[in-house]
Amino acid sequence: MEWQMTDELIQAVEESAQEEIQSIREHAAAQVARIKEEARAEGRKLQQHYPEHWKNVALSERTAIVAAREKARLELLQIKEEIFEETFRRAEEELAGFRDRPRYEAFLKHVILEALAELDGASALLHVDKRDEALCNSILKTENQNHLVIADIESMGGVIASTTDESIIIRNTIESRLQRSREVLRKEIFSILDGG
Repeated sequence: MEWQMTDELIQAVEESAQEEIQSIREHAAAQVARIKEEARAEGRKLQQHYPEHWKNVALSERTAIVAAREKARLELLQIKEEIFEETFRRAEEELAGFRDRPRYEAFLKHVILEALAELDGASALLHVDKRDEALCNSILKTENQNHLVIADIESMGGVIASTTDESIIIRNTIESRLQRSREVLRKEIFSILDGG
């Protein structure tokens, strides 16, 4: 299930970012070309009027080009970050309705069993959203598991499991999984945005 959500996030990034990335690259290239041409024109002008300073002009031109490239790189980085944040904002919006999808029961079962496995068979408290209480109890019954279900959290879905003394807490909600995937996917999404 987690890989499906990851694939959906990656697909959303690819679909929403390609045109914007191309536009950004074209804009950055045009900006660099314009600045280079301005620097060359200024250099030619100064070289004609002040031939003794032509070496300084060349240095100024190179400095302007380096500055333009750095500015374009920083702008591109900022735009990548905005695309990354927008992608996760859209993912959160889409996942808000995940509970109503047919796959949700299988997802909830998976995250419950995964959390219980991390507790190594200890007696557990399962904190769920009120909307998941009946389904959680049904899953536990089907799996011959006897744990206390407490409907005391608000979540897009999933479970927070803990030992009865709450010394170990396993957060396995959609929100917590999305947060964990943010950092894992950051490099992958930026790689896609770079065209690789």
